[in-house]
Amino acid sequence: MGKLLRAEPEGSKFLEGYPQVKDALQKANWLQCIKKFKGYHREVTKTFARSFKDKDNQVEIGDLKFTVTESSLAQATSLPQTGERWFKNRSVQDQ
Repeated sequence: MGKLLRAEPEGSKFLEGYPQVKDALQKANWLQCIKKFKGYHREVTKTFARSFKDKDNQVEIGDLKFTVTESSLAQATSLPQTGERWFKNRSVQDQ
C-alpha cells in the first residue's frame, strides 16, 4: 500500500470568519457535524483508514472491532439520513 495522505478538519474556527457558510451549513443540517471536529489522532486515523474493509464495512483498531453503517455514521455525526444515495460517483439503486 502506498502512503496514506489525509487531512482532517480540526475544528470549526473557519466558520467565525464566514457567517454565510455557517448559515448554509445550518440550513443543510451539517453544522452540528462540523462542530464535533475538535482535532483528531493521526495514528488512529491511519489505522482506521488502513483497516476499513469496504466489502463488509468492518474496521479493526487494536482490540476494537466494529461495523460502519449508514446509521452509525448518522448517529456519530448527527447528520440526517436523508437525500440521494451515492457511491463512488454513481447512484445506488435500492431494490
